[in-house]
Amino acid sequence: MIHQNWKNITAAFVLLLSATACLKDFEPNPVEKVGYGQIEITDAPIDDPNVSGVFLTIADVKVDGKSWAGFDGKTTFDLLAYHNGLAKLLGEGSLELKAYNEIVLIFDTETDANGNSPGCYIKDNSGGKRKLNGGSQMVIKAKGSFEPKAGDTAAVIIDMDLRKSIVYQVGSSNEYKFVSDPELASAIRLLDKSSTGTISGDCTDGVSSSDKVVVYAYKKGTFDISIEKFPQGASQIQFKNAIASSAVEANGNYHLSLLESGLYELHFISYKVEADGRLYAKGELQISLLNNLLDPLALNLSAKESLSVDLMVTGILFF
Repeated sequence: MIHQNWKNITAAFVLLLSATACLKDFEPNPVEKVGYGQIEITDAPIDDPNVSGVFLTIADVKVDGKSWAGFDGKTTFDLLAYHNGLAKLLGEGSLELKAYNEIVLIFDTETDANGNSPGCYIKDNSGGKRKLNGGSQMVIKAKGSFEPKAGDTAAVIIDMDLRKSIVYQVGSSNEYKFVSDPELASAIRLLDKSSTGTISGDCTDGVSSSDKVVVYAYKKGTFDISIEKFPQGASQIQFKNAIASSAVEANGNYHLSLLESGLYELHFISYKVEADGRLYAKGELQISLLNNLLDPLALNLSAKESLSVDLMVTGILFF
């Protein structure tokens, strides 16, 4: 009798193991640790009035050292058309849930998305194409940080400051070129859009007789007019250490976007347009505040915050 009971228990145990194995066979696959992201690109405008467009051809986008499946494919576009909050979408797709600190862009300088030459070029005010030299392919690394989260879309943007990225070559057959690799690295920022804010407002100017005014945003304490007013580095870039810049519109409006949290100071520079169309920095505008208590030399900006700073020009400190 005992022997028979053991047989029954053994049979039941085997049946239980078999059922458990079957259940495991039909278990759904565990959720993959993959998030979703979209990658965009924008610019800070080039400060050359002879330039009407900056056309770039991107042949590949690499994330984590590998071509990203979310990239829409070889594309040519006018980067100058994307600023003040506007951005060109490069693609959207899956991203592993981990921290990233670099996105690599592969530029094709020879042929555009339609196979026409050149791939990267300046369009001047007469409609002519002026090739941007830099080899048949250029590898540009955008460094920063972002980390996709489960259930959210990571909105990542590459900010390419064109006035720091491209320079005019007097007497050269190409005339325009990309700056040196170290300078280009410092001209491109990789940002998580959710960690940035904006500063905008109105700059009323009835006294300076400026042909053009550009506002530059600097990290608090980093602006030294005795240094910044002079061209710096191998490519002779003025106001080289500015985090962002924007032309003040004819109606006085200005807009500085994609600024990470921190303390900033704003500096408004007056320009004169020379006979050849080039800009010449005359001096720094002296300003007073209008209808707010924000100090343009000590602006505390938080993520997702929009600060409005209205000012009036009272004079100019000539260089």
